[in-house]
Amino acid sequence: NLQLDLTYGSVPGLISSITGEVNYKVDMGNGYSLTPGVRYMKQMDNGGGVIGGAGLSGTVTADGATKGYKDGNTLDSSLAMARLVLKKGPLKAQVAYSAVADEADIVAPWRGFPTGGYTRAMAQYNWRANTKTTAAEVHYDFDKAGMISGFSATARYAMQDFDEAKQAGGVQADSNILHVDLRQNITKDLYAKIRVGLVDADARTSGVDKDSYNEYRFELNYLF
Repeated sequence: NLQLDLTYGSVPGLISSITGEVNYKVDMGNGYSLTPGVRYMKQMDNGGGVIGGAGLSGTVTADGATKGYKDGNTLDSSLAMARLVLKKGPLKAQVAYSAVADEADIVAPWRGFPTGGYTRAMAQYNWRANTKTTAAEVHYDFDKAGMISGFSATARYAMQDFDEAKQAGGVQADSNILHVDLRQNITKDLYAKIRVGLVDADARTSGVDKDSYNEYRFELNYLF
């Protein structure tokens, strides 16, 4: 019932990171299982911070203090996450939390999403320095429940607490996100998906709301 993962990645001369994750499944009886999980990522600067700065926007370097960063010339940072996943048959529900150290932004390794599976909602980048996110998610497989053939749905609600002091460095305002995925299998190799992301954000310190928006997607995916 124990799953351990360890990942190391490096761009020599620029940056490296090591990520560890532990999940342990507990059988609760009557078909229910509860799985607590934690993930921790340590990011190490090997020279990239002096070149690109501490922020993902590329605008935070020697002037880091004026843009909310303690040291604008280093990418040393870390990211911690925790979750509880409840499963029974077609139902999966989870609550999760993530917190980025008040150091540098996290550089997503290999176009991955460091908070994926924990607190990341559709199109959101919640791994900026000193960002804290709380999320709840429910997934239901209507096909497995014998209700609608090939159909499943996921709803996720995330509350993102960004650091307002870092808005000059490109960090967005606090926001709440409702994210819904509706998936329909058409054949064993083809499926359709409707995705909706509703973002309700605070105004930035300038008084302007630049971060609220609604996003709608329709996808057809064929698995070769």
